[in-house]
Amino acid sequence: MKYLMLFADNFEDVEAIATLDVLKRGGDMVTSASIMGRLNVKTKCGNILTVDTLIEDVVDINDYDALIIPGGPGSFKIMPNVPIVEELIHNFIKKDKVVASICAAPHLIGKLGYFKDKKYTVHPGFEDKILGGTYLRDKGVVVDGKFITAKSMYYSIEFGLAIYGYFHGDIEKEALRKACMGEKE
Repeated sequence: MKYLMLFADNFEDVEAIATLDVLKRGGDMVTSASIMGRLNVKTKCGNILTVDTLIEDVVDINDYDALIIPGGPGSFKIMPNVPIVEELIHNFIKKDKVVASICAAPHLIGKLGYFKDKKYTVHPGFEDKILGGTYLRDKGVVVDGKFITAKSMYYSIEFGLAIYGYFHGDIEKEALRKACMGEKE
């Protein structure tokens, strides 16, 4: 599987890195793409991450099976002001592809009305920015149709496993979980 992960400055460190790690451990390909116009993006904790590419240099978004959006302040202070983010969300949904988001980032999809008949979770305080749907405040990760949402950075590994499981099934997901835990099958 191939995933496109969006990065803006002030993304939540663990949400992005743990998700990348889980998916790559499973053998999938994740392209990290900056929407900042530069390859070096700054995390919420002040670390610098060099991503794979700039979003404008992604040749064909149709090559990707899913769009992944980590949370953190970048997802609500920067991403809403960068038109390509909304365009990508619309494009992936229109093509019936998975859109996965964690922490505050689900509001980017929900404010567009895509959760209208769906169940979702989001970081508390952002649920009022989402149009319709059923907010599952007590759930760490929710999968409903082509949408995968997670509540906070605490659920980052489960979020990565949910994405992986969506494409590879429960048996492979549990094998990857065991590998991540250092357990033998």
